[in-house]
Amino acid sequence: MKIKSGTEELIAKYLLGDITEHEKKQLDNWIKTSPQHEEFFNRLRTSASFRKRYEAYTQINSHQAWKYFKKKYCQVSVTSILLKYAAILILPIIITAGGWYFYTASEKQISDNLTLGDAIQPGIPKATLILAGNDKQSLTPTYPTPVKVNHSTTAIAQNGALIYPSTPNINIDIPQKQQPEIVEKNTLTTEQGNEFRVTFEDGTTVHLNYNTEIRYPVKFSKTKRMVYLKGEAYFKIAKDTRPFYVITDQGIIKQYGTEFNVNTFTSGRTEVALVKGSISIIPQGSTQEQLIEPGQLAHIEQKGNNISIYNVDLTPYIAWNEGRLIFENRTLENIVEILEHWYNVNISFGTSELKQLRFTGNMDRYATISPILKAIARTTNLQIKIEGREILITDN
Repeated sequence: MKIKSGTEELIAKYLLGDITEHEKKQLDNWIKTSPQHEEFFNRLRTSASFRKRYEAYTQINSHQAWKYFKKKYCQVSVTSILLKYAAILILPIIITAGGWYFYTASEKQISDNLTLGDAIQPGIPKATLILAGNDKQSLTPTYPTPVKVNHSTTAIAQNGALIYPSTPNINIDIPQKQQPEIVEKNTLTTEQGNEFRVTFEDGTTVHLNYNTEIRYPVKFSKTKRMVYLKGEAYFKIAKDTRPFYVITDQGIIKQYGTEFNVNTFTSGRTEVALVKGSISIIPQGSTQEQLIEPGQLAHIEQKGNNISIYNVDLTPYIAWNEGRLIFENRTLENIVEILEHWYNVNISFGTSELKQLRFTGNMDRYATISPILKAIARTTNLQIKIEGREILITDN
């Protein structure tokens, strides 16, 4: 549930027994505005102990919770360290047949083994460029490096990005017979533990996540701009009279100038999150366009060519582009899959039941893997063992 910051503070004060009469009336008014508010608040206030109240409250907003609790209880102690990690990765909520409850583990000593996670670094800017003749070049630049992308065009690779020289789109009527346009395509790919950026000749920028492939012309045609995507990428489309198309196995995303995220990691589905502007979606094999608006998430399903549109908080879907990993009520299995791809590790479970634990949390995408592993261990009483790039999660 998304809660406004003012209400968050009122709830925190109530849980700590630090609320005034005036603030209590404000909180009561918020509770009465909907049955969902009342039911949610009742869950929080029935958690008796201070620790349970804190853990419950952090389900609302970990950053705000930690900031408020730290201000009131700023002690250098085991408890304060625990709360700090809880603010990074919140306790799981376990869904049972009879309802749900907060899972609280007994305090335990974290093994020094987890410090080995400091050696597991996050992904790095690295990609492979495949030219029209299938020649391949590995791109790992930190300083400007010229890259010959065809017989007449040289791009510059630097600081984890490939930048094509800009080419204005000028249509000039030429009386003599026009020669057909020659379209030479490049392909940029990333692997597990990698990311990369590319700036096309029209000024459009694309941020590629791990395990992603994008195919595009060195120079767009005079009438349209078209790229092909597998994986996940964040697009900032340069304004132009020519429409821009992103083609996936499930459909086509069409627009003229905007920001959006496209994710095809789920088999048989393309997921589109629109941040700014306006786009239309066309399922494969169809000509009918469906518009989506900023703040909406669209699923294009390969089965039946169906399109589903949802009004959601897009933050968890686009946070990776801004250097964060945000999980909102995600299973441990799903989180592990993301960590495996980004940190280039193999994570296994002692029992399949552990995969269904659910977490809400926010972490630095460019930090080592240690903080999130320590948070899992501290808040669930799970055993985590690291050997090289192999990680095992088991019951304690």
